[in-house]
Parts: sequence; C-alpha cells; structure tokens
Amino acid sequence: MEPSILNRIGVKLLQAQQELDELTVQLALGKAEAHDKFEEVKLEFRMKVAEFRNQVREMRDMIKPEVLQKLDELELKLALGRAESKEVYQEQKQKIKLALANLEHEWNQGIHKVDTDFFIHEAEKFRLKLDILRLRFELKAFQVKDSYRSTTINVKRELEKIATRVQQKLHMGTRYADFKDELSLAYEHLKKAVHELV
Repeated sequence: MEPSILNRIGVKLLQAQQELDELTVQLALGKAEAHDKFEEVKLEFRMKVAEFRNQVREMRDMIKPEVLQKLDELELKLALGRAESKEVYQEQKQKIKLALANLEHEWNQGIHKVDTDFFIHEAEKFRLKLDILRLRFELKAFQVKDSYRSTTINVKRELEKIATRVQQKLHMGTRYADFKDELSLAYEHLKKAVHELV
C-alpha cells in the first residue's frame, strides 16, 4: 500500500501546483469573481472533509470522539453562507482556519491508524487557495508578475524531481515517512510562489 500512496502523493503535488496556477490566472485576468471562487473552493474542500470523515467513522474504535466532533465543526464552518464582501470573507476564512487548526491539534493528540496523508495534502492546498483568494478580495485586482511565473516554473521542476524520486524508490521499500520532509518542502515552495503575487 505504501508505494501506491507515495505514487499518488507525487501526482497530487503536481496537480495541486496546476490548480493553484489556474486559480491565480483566472483571478488575475478577471475571468472569475473572488466570492464565486471562494464558494467553489469551500465546497471542494468540504467534500474532501466529508470523505475523510467517512473514512474515520469506519474506524470509530481507533478514533477519539473529539476528532469526529472537530470534523463536524470544520464541515459546518465550510457550509457558512456566501461571502459577498471582504469583511465576510475574512470572518469566514478565520472561522474555517481555526476549525481546521483545532481538528489538526485534536488529531495530533491521539494515536490513529487512519491514513491522513491525503487529507493533509488537501488541507495544505486549501490554505494556499485561501491565500490567493485573499489577494483578490483585498486588492480587487492583481497581476501575475514575472517573478511568480519564474517561481512556479521552479516549483514545478522541484515537484517533478520529487515525483521522479518517488517512482525510482518505490521498489526499494521506501515509505511515506521517508519523503515527509521533502513534501513539506514542496509545500513551502508553493507558498513562496503564492507570496510572489503580492
């Protein structure tokens, strides 16, 4: 199971980078409204949370009840009404981020045998999308600078290197834990790219 998990995570990283690029370009060119995209991003993540909650509920005997409660709270925050203004967006964003942090804190307090790698990936991608949307809500318009393009090209190369290393080491008994630091670094590169937008 580990090799297929590693393989899928490598693919997911490349997909995340592509999704972030698409969102950035859509918002920068005015092809999408920030409040519409925010609703779309919330719905997408809410579906991932529901999927994870279902996975966790199947293993109820290994999960603290508080974790299920925090999952429900996060799902509720993601279902908040439409954010038509910057203020409402900020308020919802803070509530969602707090609920996500509370869930992660509660999860880290226990010993669980449920695979959280994909949920962690989805949570990181969601946070990056919120950062991009924040720019659109605050600035009303922003441009995709050359530094952003250059950084995203470098990020894509780094992600491809990680995916290649994963492929090469699959047969050598490499585990996800062996790549955890590299995956964290990949998300740091993605965050750097997002910050190049300002």
